[in-house]
Amino acid sequence: MIQLTYISFALRLLTRDRLYSLAYGLVGTLVFTFLILAVRIHFHLYAGVSLTSIVSFDKSPQILFYATSFALMTLFFFHCLHGLGEIGVMMAVGGNRMGCIFLHSLSLFFLFLPSFLLATLLNLGFLPPPPDFGILGEIKSIFTCLVLFLFLGILVCVPTVGISTYMDPYKSIRRQK
Repeated sequence: MIQLTYISFALRLLTRDRLYSLAYGLVGTLVFTFLILAVRIHFHLYAGVSLTSIVSFDKSPQILFYATSFALMTLFFFHCLHGLGEIGVMMAVGGNRMGCIFLHSLSLFFLFLPSFLLATLLNLGFLPPPPDFGILGEIKSIFTCLVLFLFLGILVCVPTVGISTYMDPYKSIRRQK
């Protein structure tokens, strides 16, 4: 007998909706590519990320950074809304709220983690850094993007799924069909 865990259930949700998962993954790869590029350039110019400095707008890719951050948050938000029917079914059969939040957050990270890794490979493989930008700068910029990915995912997914668990489960199921 196969035991159903949060990880296996999240992976089954993604494989069930293969077309949506592929579309979200490819768009996520594109967004992550530009986000990592923006952070790499920022680290090269300033040896860190300075998000509040207005002076750095003339030489840095802050507009690209903010645009890709908001695009990533939008992808996370719409992926959470895509699972509104599943949340309604889980709540209708007696699922707990924290379990729904954890399951859909896990599904979100399983969907976008390969996109992040592919974007990292694209950035490091096809977009070489300047000669004076060392391996330590690359590691710091990739780690910063990973932390930003996790932070934005939690920031968007937990409230979105959390609020949707308070809806009437039968109404959310009917909306999805």
